[in-house]
Amino acid sequence: MRNSFNTAGFSEVVHEIRNDPAEAAFLYTAEAQSSPYRGLSARIGPALFGTVKSARRFSVELRDVSDAPGADGPLPMHLALTGIASCALTTLVGGGSAQSVVFESADMDIAWDGGAVASRIDVGGVPDDATVAELVDQVERFSPNYTTLIRPVPVALRHGPGAAPASAGTAEGAPAAGRPAACQVRWISGTQLTSAPLGPEPGEELRVDAPKQLTGVDWGPNPQEYLLMGLAADVASHLGRLARELTGRAVTWRVAVRGTEDVGGLLQADPSAVVQLQDMECAVAEPAGLSGTELEKVVVAAWAASEVRYLIEAAPAVRLTSHRVESCPV
Repeated sequence: MRNSFNTAGFSEVVHEIRNDPAEAAFLYTAEAQSSPYRGLSARIGPALFGTVKSARRFSVELRDVSDAPGADGPLPMHLALTGIASCALTTLVGGGSAQSVVFESADMDIAWDGGAVASRIDVGGVPDDATVAELVDQVERFSPNYTTLIRPVPVALRHGPGAAPASAGTAEGAPAAGRPAACQVRWISGTQLTSAPLGPEPGEELRVDAPKQLTGVDWGPNPQEYLLMGLAADVASHLGRLARELTGRAVTWRVAVRGTEDVGGLLQADPSAVVQLQDMECAVAEPAGLSGTELEKVVVAAWAASEVRYLIEAAPAVRLTSHRVESCPV
């Protein structure tokens, strides 16, 4: 076990996938609520790890997109960026551990400016720049969330009575630039990481971990769950704001997001596996007090306004750099 990373456990998962491809399908769910009384929150729901059901329960209180600067709590975009960066670092450390690389540190700063993503990975303890470049190349090819960022991934949008039928989102072009967001994700040990917002505004530190089925200890939501919570919360936040602006009504909105990861791609167990997230779907529950016409108007506007939705569907401009941190002399 290098870097407290259970490479033997991952090898066992690879063996299970090769024996039964159904074990590679990991289904995640997340929900968000925007309430005029209780604010904005997000949580994860039950997951399906291959053929194993897992009752998971983590929640985050969020700062609403429409809140004034300086309000407490992370923004929905912070959750999404946390999901992307933590997945990248987990892929980097996991890949390095499999190659007998011992890390002293691994951090990733990631920022969204309203139209593009800039990120930088700092790695300590790696012997040379060529090894760093090789590990970053693996991130770009095998990190599920990072590849979701750089390749367009459609998200089906459902709303209305019973949240059916399903239809593809039709938002085109970049949404109006919202509030910039940035965070720093730090690898702690094994599959455990932390994320903290960068900048003058306060924000709680978020814990990230892999599920036990992927050798984690359930210290916090995993990277995919953070990305899904970010999407659900961003859409819910815009629904609340736009309902007030377009209809004059303040109502409670509930949004559910789901997506599937083929871990055979991450673990390189199946060369044909799709690495990025798949079968993504966002369902908006019908709130009380709005007509069908008002609901349609608000949902379409909120979908178009969501920057996290754009991040996933549009493959915006992305810049990733890396830096090898020199080891401190003993």
